[in-house]
Amino acid sequence: MAAAAVGGALLISAGCSAPSTDRAGGHAGAEATVLTLANPGGAVRAPQLVAWAERVEQLSKKTIRIKFRDEWREGEARPEVATLGDIREGKADMAWVGARSFDRVGITDFQALLAPMLVDSYELEARVFEAGIPAKMLRGVRKAGVVGIGVLPGPLARLVGTRTVLVNPDALKGQEIVSQDSALMDASLRALGATAVTAPASTDLTSYGGVQMQLGAVLGRHHDRDARYVTGNVALWPRALVVVMGKAAHDKLSPQQRAVLAKAIEQTLTQGVDASRNEDREAAPTLCRLGMKFPAASTADLKAMEAALKPVYAGLRKDTRTADWLEQIQYLKETTGVGPDTASCAGKSTTASPLEGTWTRTMADSDWRHWPGDETWTERPPNGTWTLSFDHGILTKTDPHGETERWPYQAFRDRIHLDGLFTFNATFRLTGDRLTFDNFDFGDCADCGGYAVTFGGTKQPWARTTVTR
Repeated sequence: MAAAAVGGALLISAGCSAPSTDRAGGHAGAEATVLTLANPGGAVRAPQLVAWAERVEQLSKKTIRIKFRDEWREGEARPEVATLGDIREGKADMAWVGARSFDRVGITDFQALLAPMLVDSYELEARVFEAGIPAKMLRGVRKAGVVGIGVLPGPLARLVGTRTVLVNPDALKGQEIVSQDSALMDASLRALGATAVTAPASTDLTSYGGVQMQLGAVLGRHHDRDARYVTGNVALWPRALVVVMGKAAHDKLSPQQRAVLAKAIEQTLTQGVDASRNEDREAAPTLCRLGMKFPAASTADLKAMEAALKPVYAGLRKDTRTADWLEQIQYLKETTGVGPDTASCAGKSTTASPLEGTWTRTMADSDWRHWPGDETWTERPPNGTWTLSFDHGILTKTDPHGETERWPYQAFRDRIHLDGLFTFNATFRLTGDRLTFDNFDFGDCADCGGYAVTFGGTKQPWARTTVTR
């Protein structure tokens, strides 16, 4: 599930020859090769990438380690194309770039994978990757001056409407739809009657008609605040992740190390599809709880959209390789016999966060007294038993007087992101049924530091009292 992590400063890599502080062992032959990976996904690390990085470390017996550089070019409208340039210039060893963005630099090898409404289920996406089609497409990235390491499957993008249910070309006509940086996606939206607008993923949608985006990003970018509808049974295209490496950094690796990076991709494909499917299963119920609706397009609506997209397919088939891959994927689609994956409010989150359940902690005078930032309190919180309840993406905090605050939350590994009246990030640690928080980041909120006491800041941990299933 796409989940927010604690933001980090943008760091620039010096290449594979990392300083000794980034290495394990301390002697030649025992040191780990640390490869920096630019992550233009904000503070979020896609679970597919994390799984791949972990597999690299396992296969290499910890002699290769991937070090993420989060929030790479965060806030830019076209961060991924610019990231390709950064990798060519050696500002980081590696990066992931959306397959969608390569047509902006003249590389059209991924167009069949991204053809509108073709790969519309996770079962089909798995079949396409098992057939090795994206791996063959990867060969074209060398024209961008980088080395292709592999392609990982990703979640399906959907139409998100700000004020209108986007279920057919009539509903899309004249709407400005925020799109990711892709010529093919822009052309597809135009064919459906919309105007494609390139903007940062976190852009406020209030002045636009909507966005095309995967559910995890809708939740992570907080578009439940400015959009109302997700067309639940229209899956536009998968968000495939292409891992690339700079030539200089790649040349420094041994053949065995290069093989490990590629093999780890192959061994992460199934896990990547599962992670993408789970992202939808986790995000949809939370978005529903936050008030978003998931209407479905009718059979007539779907036929109208397919008809409108025929000119796009006609253009794609002018390229012989793309036409061949389209035929292969269409054959897999017909033989798989699975319809579009549908997101709705009828489902329930199936994979609980490890934080799920109820936690309590009793606070006394001594717990407040020794916190160094207590000058930010206008009124000291009450003594007594405090409660945290984590319930499938919603956190409810209750003080001893029964006063409550609620936040949508996202947890990934040891990081948690909460967004209520203000936004903050932290790390957490679970030891059995004991929970502690640390490393709080309250962003621009100058008087929010007191929350570090109610969530953490003392040696007394939270104790689990119930588990949510």
